[in-house]
Amino acid sequence: MQRNLLVSIAGLALIVSVAAAQTATLTLDSPQAGQIVAPGSTVNWSIAVTVSNDNAGLALVICDLVQDPANPALFDIPPADPGSIDSTMQNFDRPAGITNPGDQAPLSGYVGVQRGNAGQMNLIQIGGGQNTFGQALAAGTGLGENANVICGVGQGGPQVVVSGSFTMPTTCGDYTFSLANPIVNVMTACNTPPDFSPVTQATVDTSAASITVSVTLQGDLNGDGSVDLSDLSVLLATYNLCAGDAGYNGAADIDGDDCVGLSDLSILLANYGGSCS
Repeated sequence: MQRNLLVSIAGLALIVSVAAAQTATLTLDSPQAGQIVAPGSTVNWSIAVTVSNDNAGLALVICDLVQDPANPALFDIPPADPGSIDSTMQNFDRPAGITNPGDQAPLSGYVGVQRGNAGQMNLIQIGGGQNTFGQALAAGTGLGENANVICGVGQGGPQVVVSGSFTMPTTCGDYTFSLANPIVNVMTACNTPPDFSPVTQATVDTSAASITVSVTLQGDLNGDGSVDLSDLSVLLATYNLCAGDAGYNGAADIDGDDCVGLSDLSILLANYGGSCS
């Protein structure tokens, strides 16, 4: 039902305007993308949108944050952080804008709602839309209470929609997360109420809307899923050697400085006895 609400709103916007589709780019970013993290580490993520300059700016953006079903382990992705919604995007959120109801306080689906089987739920329909209809709903309705639109959103560079974080599982392996089912509408004119601001659906580029994070125990030099005496033996056999030296083993260069030394030994010992579940 929640998916139908915003999809219906997007469809209504299409009826208002039949202009040629504009373009939008959705990105999923994380400082941990492409990195190796320890089991149970925190991964931070953010969704951003950029729209082409041949329109009047962003009117609506919604998408799902999903985990690849082939990931080594699945978990419930928590909703995004409401505190990450900046002043611009608050016009897309309740009560000013139009978004799904949420399942928990604050009761706004802008941060996404968890859907799916327990223990492997994704975030559905993150985001919302501006009230472009030129008429505000009554105060207290909690939806579309501001009919004054913000022009040019997403045209001065990537506009962060929302950010969040989750804890990685303790099962080692490569994990992929992506944005799915995107809908982006842009305004073809930005008007002052009571005039409505017509919108059209944009063509969405999601080529940069996926991240992969590797969960690995630092110090697991032989790749058997645990850090133990065999890994320590590998490190000690190449201790104090650097790249280019005879007998140097790059697998033991945990900190990546091209030498095997005390810092590498410290990392291994910090994880000694650990294992992937």
